[in-house]
Amino acid sequence: KVSENWLKYEVDPRIGQAQRVYITFDVLRDGRPASVQVEQSSGVPSLDQSAVRAIQRIDTFGPLPPDYSGNKVSVEFWFDYKR
Repeated sequence: KVSENWLKYEVDPRIGQAQRVYITFDVLRDGRPASVQVEQSSGVPSLDQSAVRAIQRIDTFGPLPPDYSGNKVSVEFWFDYKR
């Protein structure tokens, strides 16, 4: 779901080398993403924003299992950008 929603054309095309951005977010009990934020910036604002938007575009990851006792799952995810 994440890669389908990552629109690389949003990233500044002048980036010359590979970059990585770390994103954290929660998956709520109903599967919706929440609290999306940049954990470690790539140093390229357009890449960081594109990664955040990729998560925000996802309607749901699917509900958490019924036997899971928590209200959310915290996720760390990274995006590698290569030209």
